[in-house]
Amino acid sequence: MDDATFQPNWFSKPGDTLLTLMEQRELTAEELAQQLGCTNAVVQGVISGAVSIDHNLAKRLSKHVGGTPKFWETRERKYQEALSRVADTVPRETKTEWVRRFPHSEIAKNGWIKHSRNRDELARAYLAYFGVTDPNEWEDRYAKFLKQTHFRTSPTFQSKAGPLSAWLRQGEIEAEQVRCKPWNEATLRASVPQIRTLCKTKNLSYFLPRLQRLCSEAGVAVVFVRAPSGCVASGATQFISPTKAMIILSFRHLSDDHFWFTVFHEIAHLLLHSSELTFIDGEEGFTNKKEKEANEFSEQVLVPFDRRDELLDLKPQRESIVKFAYSIGVSPGIVVGQMQHHGLIKRKQMNYLKRRYNWADIESAVSSRGNA
Repeated sequence: MDDATFQPNWFSKPGDTLLTLMEQRELTAEELAQQLGCTNAVVQGVISGAVSIDHNLAKRLSKHVGGTPKFWETRERKYQEALSRVADTVPRETKTEWVRRFPHSEIAKNGWIKHSRNRDELARAYLAYFGVTDPNEWEDRYAKFLKQTHFRTSPTFQSKAGPLSAWLRQGEIEAEQVRCKPWNEATLRASVPQIRTLCKTKNLSYFLPRLQRLCSEAGVAVVFVRAPSGCVASGATQFISPTKAMIILSFRHLSDDHFWFTVFHEIAHLLLHSSELTFIDGEEGFTNKKEKEANEFSEQVLVPFDRRDELLDLKPQRESIVKFAYSIGVSPGIVVGQMQHHGLIKRKQMNYLKRRYNWADIESAVSSRGNA
């Protein structure tokens, strides 16, 4: 075939090149955004394909990461041409059915894709976001995979493949940008006591960056991604390369007991189970041996086994719970969560002792991780 007429059925985002250059220069998205004079969302958007590189951005990228402005503009133009060519091969009916599987308004609001009411434009956006050439490839990579993956979920709540895959993909994109040392199981296991000390801390800006730093030392990228409608995931664990794992946390219940239980549940998967598996965890409820093992690991980290009898004998009184919590070095909310989990008190009891979070504070805390 003549090279001049060859039209490959694939595309490569300028964000792929940018991510490589960021890794070479050891730049985080936040650091690059500061240098470029833009928001972190712009950098994230270029990496995911949601933000196009115009002349002004091309000049700034040239100055701070390399390449000429023309290189970046040409890279963007060729990418858009290839993306259009690939999208045009997908039947319109197929595209229409596919994009209906995603909660567009939330995903666009989060900056994961460009907002549009046009089905063709949305299909292009999702192809770019997932890095696939057609819905069949997405089905093979995400939908079929999600049906086979390991869940901790109740029978009454099931994540839909569209929202769940979008959440998982955003976690992958963000985790790729986190600088980590090579994966080291022994380092992660040794860091568990240090991570546990963060459980009693109230300040998100203190414990979130430190959680990320401790895990990155062991080759684990921890990212916080808000789950869109239709996705009930609390956390997920996956190896994104042989030397790097990721943990995605959704803060789904916005409470300290649920958050820390999920943290150690995901860590358990990395320490106890195969690196070839992906675990996505939602509502409580044991579904298999591996999920039960991860839950037991998390429980024993939060409440040491030799203090379990004391927990089971605790009275549902503020003073008793607070005293016990501080004696074992965790927050009162965590103790309340464990008492509820073991059926010692009802789900609605003592919830005022739990610490509550909101996404504005979470995002602010994560952006301050450089001070950890």
